[in-house]
Amino acid sequence: MSVTVDLSVVAWFIIFCIAVIIGVFLIILLRNCLKVVDKVNKILDNNSESIGETLDALPSTVKSIDELAISAKGTLDKATSVVTAVEDTVTETIDSFSFNAENILSIINIASTVVKSIIGAFSSKK
Repeated sequence: MSVTVDLSVVAWFIIFCIAVIIGVFLIILLRNCLKVVDKVNKILDNNSESIGETLDALPSTVKSIDELAISAKGTLDKATSVVTAVEDTVTETIDSFSFNAENILSIINIASTVVKSIIGAFSSKK
């Protein structure tokens, strides 16, 4: 008794087995997808009122957010101008103080020279 095996028959058998395995996996995947879709549908059905209310409130919420952003931009612009004014005022005050400090140092220097002169005048009389 002799059995001959044709390689093309073996190849077709292997391809058929792979196709059956892939088909089984696809059927399992499809069943799982259908279960997920059913769960999502149940969730949507149970929460349809809340979803509807949320969708109704969404345009007014977006409008409020836009108004808030515009208001925040205006406030930020005002704050920027105030900070700039304060910065300018502080810079002017520091410059003025520097000028006044130089004047005070000059006055102290002159006063010390005068005091030294007076002390020198009294000490030379001795």
